[in-house]
Amino acid sequence: MFLVLFSPLGCGTSGEEDNGVEYLPLQSLLVNLEGKRHYLRADIQLLIDNKIHAEKIKAHMPLIRHTLIMLLSNRNPEQLAAAEEREKLRQAALQDVTNALQKYGASEGLKDLFFTDFLIQ
Repeated sequence: MFLVLFSPLGCGTSGEEDNGVEYLPLQSLLVNLEGKRHYLRADIQLLIDNKIHAEKIKAHMPLIRHTLIMLLSNRNPEQLAAAEEREKLRQAALQDVTNALQKYGASEGLKDLFFTDFLIQ
């Protein structure tokens, strides 16, 4: 009786798991900024609506990294110091990644993008 009540089979699941949202971390990005010896290191996580979509998006990590590197490179470091500019950049990054994934039919499930570490040197 215990096994039936607490096993996955006894819970009445349909076999499809939808475990809610999932955060998908990217490898740290390191890009050159405008001027001599200015760098940006950013840790980014994507918010995906479920594991199935997360797996599809994972297959396109090189595309996502390329898109973000192209967006973040050669920015003005003084402008990036302002919180409003970082938020604009976050929104632009989400839009660019969404557009890149749409080209390959893999943007479904991407809900948001967050900077979890943002270091300007």
